[in-house]
Amino acid sequence: MAQEATGGVGGTVGAFNFIRRVGFPSTPEVLSVFLTLTVLASILALPVAGVGLQAALLFPLTVVVIPTVVGEALNSATLLHGDKVLNFRRLIGLEILSWFLLMAALPLGAIAGTVVSNTTLWADGFFTVLAFSLPIRFLTIASISSTPPWKKFLASALPPVLSIICFSIIWPAADLANAASALFIRGTAAIVAGIVLSAGGVSRIIRDVERSGTPEVRDSPLILFRVFLQHWLRSDAEPLENRLGTLGTQGMIEGSILGFSGTKGAVGSIVVSNFHPGPYRDLGSAGLPSRLKASLERSKGGVVQVPHGISNHQLNIVSQKDVQRVIEKIVAEYPVETPVHDSSAMVRSSVDEAKASGQVFGNIAFLTLTLAPTEMEDLPSEVAHDIEEEAQKRGLSAIVADAHNSLSNQTSITPEQARKLVEASVKVLDQLALARRSPFRAGSAADPLEEFRLEDGIGPGGLSSLVVKSGDQIVAYLTIDGNNMLTGVREALLKDLETIGVSDGEVMTTDTHLVTGLVRSTLGYYPVGAHLDIGLLTRKVRETVQQAMATMEDATAGFSKSSIEVRVLGSETFQTITSFVARIARRIGRQFYRLEALTLLVTLLILFFP
Repeated sequence: MAQEATGGVGGTVGAFNFIRRVGFPSTPEVLSVFLTLTVLASILALPVAGVGLQAALLFPLTVVVIPTVVGEALNSATLLHGDKVLNFRRLIGLEILSWFLLMAALPLGAIAGTVVSNTTLWADGFFTVLAFSLPIRFLTIASISSTPPWKKFLASALPPVLSIICFSIIWPAADLANAASALFIRGTAAIVAGIVLSAGGVSRIIRDVERSGTPEVRDSPLILFRVFLQHWLRSDAEPLENRLGTLGTQGMIEGSILGFSGTKGAVGSIVVSNFHPGPYRDLGSAGLPSRLKASLERSKGGVVQVPHGISNHQLNIVSQKDVQRVIEKIVAEYPVETPVHDSSAMVRSSVDEAKASGQVFGNIAFLTLTLAPTEMEDLPSEVAHDIEEEAQKRGLSAIVADAHNSLSNQTSITPEQARKLVEASVKVLDQLALARRSPFRAGSAADPLEEFRLEDGIGPGGLSSLVVKSGDQIVAYLTIDGNNMLTGVREALLKDLETIGVSDGEVMTTDTHLVTGLVRSTLGYYPVGAHLDIGLLTRKVRETVQQAMATMEDATAGFSKSSIEVRVLGSETFQTITSFVARIARRIGRQFYRLEALTLLVTLLILFFP
């Protein structure tokens, strides 16, 4: 039995929340926000300093908006042309961040200038904001863009330089500031100093990241970051999959299929595999459960369920090519014969919070494991191995599903909980080995749950149900395409099904990671039931099970197993990468704040202590 707790991968939630900030609205929207920000700042400030309204409107348009838009247009068309991430829209988004403090600096400068009888103090506020924005400009472009360093330098400096040039032309002509040329000279000096400090400081930060990170993640941290952004923002997974593939290892993906047939053909099947549906969104095997379900239903018929197997991030499949190989292998190994004509009733056993249920079809024991209502996460692979060995001792073959149906906060499985799940399963196997078997009936139905989105925690596989009647007992197996389930929802669904004659059953999830990283939450996603109408979900489950009950017919079952070797990421590698991202982000943050403070200090000294 495993002696280490297993669970979620640390560092991912913070990384997802950070990357999500790189996304900006549409181009018209970011331009509108940028224009509103600068014009509003000027209108609030310049009239206070004695500047006319017309000039107050002219200043932000000619000194900030036009040179900035022209500069970023030139950047996107020339210096950063072809960059995978930094297009014109995102560059304008960067400008919003860069000029945001103008909303405070111009009014404060104008008010302070009125108090001390200095009508040009607002202009010092303009220069201060522009200088203060330089570190974030240089760091953003240096870390995200894949262009040569000299292009990054010019792209970072171009909009501020154009803004300074426009200021030197416009403010004397429009009489925006009643001051000698010394004001422009000091402002220009502050910007030049800021460019030098920002370029040097950011270069040092980048070198530090590469030097400390490359040995740890066995690749360039910045290249990994860039291809990650390329996947996140452009849905281009291939470059990231190629990088991760070199960091991965070979892993054996095993799958078991319990297929049911009736007089009219396929009723449905339950597919349990040890692949892990991760690491996030559509990267690697994250969406494999729904893809496998769709492929099997197209080729074999019936309603297919792909509940979470006993696995963790150790077996995240890296490439889409290998994902397709797994699908093709499982489809090819689908049981063509269904010689099993009898089944037992479902039986249950528990050891403290650990619960196991099981039903045997011929000599095939289908077991589901849960800790609900205690929170649970991925189970160690040793749990499946131990249960399978115990089943063999009793003349049975075991298919073991991790119901993955109780979670509210970050958690992990302890070795003691894993041991109890095995112990509860052994008790179930003892009952199944001696259980009376009889002919059974089966029916299935599905609902895509189109009322819910990925952001709500529901994947494209929707809801799948299989109903089995053995003797007087009706058992409902439900699988929802989601990543775990909010604690308490499983119990509410099973209780509701009792009202329509269901004797027992289990609600499982696929653990799909298509839903991961899309929302800001403590988990980085919403477990099923955490962000949707529970009443609507309950009704959809009840109606789907009723449909399955209405289609029940005399049935038989078949069983098959398959295995295939593919490239997997491995939990250690993924943990190293994600924990490094979180740690290096904090380090960059500290160095960046120091660089900003130094730039601000130098700017203030140049402007106010000539």
